[in-house]
Parts: sequence; C-alpha cells; structure tokens
Amino acid sequence: MTGSEPFVTARELAATLDGSPYDDTWRALQQYERVVDYSARHPEKGSVAVANALEISMGRARSWVDDGRTPIARTAIDTADDLGWLNLEYDDATFQGMNALVANVFSGGYIPADRWEPYFVLNERGYRSHVLDALELVGVDELHEAADDRDNAAPRVRPAEHSALLGRVLSVLGAPRGKKSTLEDIALPAYLEDAPDDTRELFVQCYLANRSYPDATSDSVQINERRPREYRDELAALIEDVAGERVTSGEETITISAAAARSLGLAP
Repeated sequence: MTGSEPFVTARELAATLDGSPYDDTWRALQQYERVVDYSARHPEKGSVAVANALEISMGRARSWVDDGRTPIARTAIDTADDLGWLNLEYDDATFQGMNALVANVFSGGYIPADRWEPYFVLNERGYRSHVLDALELVGVDELHEAADDRDNAAPRVRPAEHSALLGRVLSVLGAPRGKKSTLEDIALPAYLEDAPDDTRELFVQCYLANRSYPDATSDSVQINERRPREYRDELAALIEDVAGERVTSGEETITISAAAARSLGLAP
C-alpha cells in the first residue's frame, strides 16, 4: 500500500445503483440504517411513528418497517464485503485480480451499457488465458461461456454468480461500459497513475495479451485502437513507461518498438 485511499468503497459501490430505485442510494442507505437502529430501540413503533420520528418518507418507512424489505444496495454492499471486493489496496491479491480484469475489459472484454454483467475475452491461449487466473484470484470459480455469432470471434466467458456485482466493482475501478470505440471520454483507470510498478506492468501485460500483434515488416509490435487520440496517447505513454523503451501513438494504432517489445517479453 502506498498511502492512497482504499479502492471500491461502500459509498462508491452504492453510487452505481443510483436511480434504481433511489436517486441518491447512499443517502437512502443512511436512512435505512437509522430506521434499523431506531426500530431496534423502539420495537413497538410502527412505520408512521418511525417516519415522523426520523423525518423520512412514509413510503420508505413502510417498506423497511412494515414489509421488512432491505435495499438492494445494502445486500450488494454486504455481498461485496463478504467476497473481499471492498476497500481494496494495491498489495491485495484481490486487487491485482481486479486490475487484470479491468485490463481485460479495456482490451477485449465488455460490460454492456444497459446492464452490468461483464464478459471476458480469452486470448489465443484459450482456457489457459490470464483472465481465468484473475477470476480465480477474485474468488470467481464457476463460469459460463458466452455465445458469439461473429466470425472468428475469440471465446468469451462470464461469471456464473455475482456477475452484475463484479461488473459494478470493475466499473468503480474505471472499467468502461458500452461499446468502447464510441466512448468519447474513455480513459485509463485513475488508479494506475500512482500505482506501484508491478500493478502498472500487470495491466499492460494483460492488455497486450489480448491486443498486440507482430508487425510483418519489422520486429516491432502493433496495437489497433479505434479510440480517441487522447486515449491512444495515454496508453502509449503507459506502455512506454513500463517498457522503458520507445512506444508511439499513430492513427488508430500504437507501435511498440523492437526494443520495447523485447523489454516486455513480446519479441519472438
């Protein structure tokens, strides 16, 4: 740990649920905790009395007191905490697994814009792909293979359990949602900026495992990236920093020099 704040706090996770059903999910959770505490101290009080005493809406008091319902966000936070997905630090094995999964989403995986279940791409190593080790690190053991009708599409997998919750955690860490080539504001995760060298290197290696290919005319390595120029420049700078050798950004491509490729273990 380098003195930074922990990654994926309960409040950040709750924010991914804003609008479903509460506009401010964290504030609703604070109200819920007050209701639970008040009801424990005054078990004889009904929902009307609780709502008046705590100055909250009757609808919420009725749901939490009379119906005994628990907010979805409360369940999500408790489950994430049980799985070890909250308050992560750089030197946590779980964080390193999440780091690799975030890299996979950027480099070939996918979190749909209309839901949260992530899909992870398997590279040419198939079921020996790094993403399977990463999923194991974060405690995901059972997977479903996702159907894909595209010709020559790489196989993809998704978690059999807690899939949407994992997608929310990855989103908090900076993984993009939706079609990446159409996201004008796509940027690398903020946690990489101050990350230890091994965290930055792992992200780069996982990214390159999915996206890099040899240049047929030289010993350099290429990445095709139909994303904003700012993103390509940012990615090239990260790879260059990790490799310690020249990496350049061009039109829809990033070129990893032969020296950088050797440094990264990409040279044949």
